[in-house]
Amino acid sequence: MSEYRRGRVARPKRPWYARALRLRHVYLSHAWCVVFFEGTIALGVLMALTELVSWWVVLVLPLAVAAMVKLNDVIAGAVDRGRGR
Repeated sequence: MSEYRRGRVARPKRPWYARALRLRHVYLSHAWCVVFFEGTIALGVLMALTELVSWWVVLVLPLAVAAMVKLNDVIAGAVDRGRGR
């Protein structure tokens, strides 16, 4: 981390999904960010079009997936602290 602060190593640009969720311990590639965000929207629309669920699922499903990803990041941070790293 100190190499980033001193400017010796260029920090890789993270996807906006990971920056918006402020993920610190889980590193998502751009492909996973597309799957998690746009894929869940597409899945919600498809389920709503087939009338399996109501239309509010199109909004709730991406939020629920984002909450699970953030929870996974928090748990990964707690496990790292528990190991003494």
